[in-house]
Amino acid sequence: MLLRGKVHTMEVFFFICLTLFIVGSLGSSSSVRAQARDQTRSYHDRNGSFSGSSIDHGKDASFYDRNGKFSGSAIRNSDGTTSFYDKSGHFTGSSQSTTQPR
Repeated sequence: MLLRGKVHTMEVFFFICLTLFIVGSLGSSSSVRAQARDQTRSYHDRNGSFSGSSIDHGKDASFYDRNGKFSGSAIRNSDGTTSFYDKSGHFTGSSQSTTQPR
């Protein structure tokens, strides 16, 4: 009787460990995918000096000056336009896509 209870306890322990492993694997793979879509770009002036950078997050992008301070953002809207905002979050303008559909 003692052996049967011990086997049941080991089965429960194995099931809990397996569940934790699966949940951990799913969590780590989704966080890796989320970071992979962020793209950083550097911008340089005519003389080749660094002038700023941007981070593309998918539908929006953040822009930073040469000192690394936030300078504004752009958001791609579902209607094909892009809205621009300054560092205070105030709307500064928009543009319409001129890319021809395929």
